[in-house]
Amino acid sequence: MKIGLTLGSGAARGLTHIGVLKALEELNIKIDYLTGCSIGALIGGGYAMGMSINKIEDIALQTDWKRMAKIFSPTLSFSCLLNDKYLMEFLSSIFEDVRMENLKLPFNAVAADIETGKMVVIDKGSLREAIRASISIPMIFSPVPFRNYQLVDGGLVNPTPVDVTKTMGADLIIAVNLRQFTKQHANIVQNIEETPKLSTLNDKQMALNAKIEHFLKNPLTLTRFKSPHASKKEKPGMGKILYHMFIIVQNQMANLTMQIVKPDILIEPDTSAFNIYDFYKGKELIEIGYQTTMEKLSDKKFQDTVNKVLNN
Repeated sequence: MKIGLTLGSGAARGLTHIGVLKALEELNIKIDYLTGCSIGALIGGGYAMGMSINKIEDIALQTDWKRMAKIFSPTLSFSCLLNDKYLMEFLSSIFEDVRMENLKLPFNAVAADIETGKMVVIDKGSLREAIRASISIPMIFSPVPFRNYQLVDGGLVNPTPVDVTKTMGADLIIAVNLRQFTKQHANIVQNIEETPKLSTLNDKQMALNAKIEHFLKNPLTLTRFKSPHASKKEKPGMGKILYHMFIIVQNQMANLTMQIVKPDILIEPDTSAFNIYDFYKGKELIEIGYQTTMEKLSDKKFQDTVNKVLNN
């Protein structure tokens, strides 16, 4: 029996994928096929090339503020808000010139053509370019030219691409979906320090270094510093509107695609207390992914699912 793993999109919330992979290894569940979308492509690509889960975790936890500041530095481009140069430097430092044809584990990265809305599955060529395309949130990073396409984040069309994993030949599919949120993780992570919203702080309450740190943690916050004389009720800023619009679209797309091709085992870590920029909370997110997977794949439940698939 061939087991396929689908790692969905979710920006920083996708660091839970690391915990999922740690749990699968601990349970001796061997993955035969792997599909990733956005952050799922980033983590899945590293795993598919043979990088140990400990190494992936180290990269996630040890990426310092200086590097993050570079990656999230603004640009004057008309097609994106952030400078792509430093993102490519970061990806090159991890994936170098590895080609997808030479990966240790069959891997597909999912992206979207911004001109047609078509889903594009990348299974050949540069792993670095495939990941770069899959994580390119529209307006944030520039589209990636690929064949006749202009590729952006695959979460626009297929946030949890179970169907793609199915076409690879998997008999049993484990999917990690980050688009459904509950309140179950309170017992796993406690006392998480929430970063104050920029719009609730005035100039006198924030020193310069605090403002810089806030920008690094929330790079796309497009609201202004609030005046102490401003009205308490304000319309949401453009950044917040774009953020929620993107999340709503992805929620709906994930629900629709998984109704068409349902995974045999669905893992949905609760990341409701985290936003998409909380990369600095990697330790908590990894633990949530690990604990959720260990609970979901208890020996009896997993074996019952395997038997059901084998008997069909």
